[in-house]
Amino acid sequence: MISVNPEVSSVSANQVTDPSQLTAEQTALEMKNLNLFYGNKQALFDINMKIPKGKVTAFIGPSGCGKSTLLRCINRMNDLVDICRVDGSIELEGKNIFDKDVDVASLRQNVGMVFQRPNPFPKSIYENVVYGLRIQGINDKRYLDEVVEKSLRKAALWDEVKDRLNDSAFGLSGGQQQRLVIARAIAIEPKVLLLDEPTSALDPISTLTIEELINELKETYTVVIVTHNMQQAARVSNYAAFMFMGELIEYSDTNQLFTAPSTKKTEDYITGRYG
Repeated sequence: MISVNPEVSSVSANQVTDPSQLTAEQTALEMKNLNLFYGNKQALFDINMKIPKGKVTAFIGPSGCGKSTLLRCINRMNDLVDICRVDGSIELEGKNIFDKDVDVASLRQNVGMVFQRPNPFPKSIYENVVYGLRIQGINDKRYLDEVVEKSLRKAALWDEVKDRLNDSAFGLSGGQQQRLVIARAIAIEPKVLLLDEPTSALDPISTLTIEELINELKETYTVVIVTHNMQQAARVSNYAAFMFMGELIEYSDTNQLFTAPSTKKTEDYITGRYG
C-alpha cells in the first residue's frame, strides 16, 4: 500500500471518514446520478459523491478513466464539446449547476480552474492576475493593486515578482507561471478551485512548492485535484476518489483508501498491478 506520512499528509484526524455522511453544511458539491455521453459513447456512469468544503479531494485512476471529464463537469467545461450530453445533477451549495437559469459565466467565477500546463496570457504579470476582474468591469486601480498583492501572496509568488509586475508573464519559470495561473484563478474569489494535473509539466522542486500551496489554499477554498501521481494524492488530499472506466469505484478518507482499500480494484491499482 501507499505509505501516508502523517507529517506530510493534510488529512485531519477528526474529519469524517466516509464522505457520504457529510452534512449539507459540510458539503460544497454533490453529484447525483451523473452520467456523461460523447455522442453514443458513455464516459461517466452514475457518479454519486459529496465533495467537502474547505478540504482537498483528489481524483485518481489510470489514463482515460474519466477523472478529467468529471472535473470538467464541475464548471461545465464539457459544454464546449458539441457532442457532449450530461444526465443527472451537480449541486453547488444546493443549486443544480445544469439548471436552465444558471449563468455559466457566473458559475465559472465561483468554480475556478487550473490546467495541466501553465497558460499565462500574453500580458504582464499584473494584467494576468486582474484579467477576470477587468472582464467584470472592475478598473479601480487601488482595488486591483490590493487584489494583485493578495492573490500573489496566496499563490506564494509575491516575493518573487513584486518588483517586476509589469514584466511579461512569459519571463517566469514554468513553476512560477503555474502559481501565477493559480493567482489569476483565485483573484475572482471562487468558492471551488479545480486543478487538472497541475504539476505534471513541472520539475520536482516546483512540484513541491505547488503541493505546499495546495495545502494552504484549502484554508480558503474547496480544492479538487486530478493527479496521476498517487504519492501526490496521498500527500495533499483529505479525500481520494478512485475511478476506473468511467465509474467511481471507491471514495473515502485518503488515509483509508491508501492503507485499507475496500475493493480489490482499488488495491490492485495503488499497489501497481495495473494502470
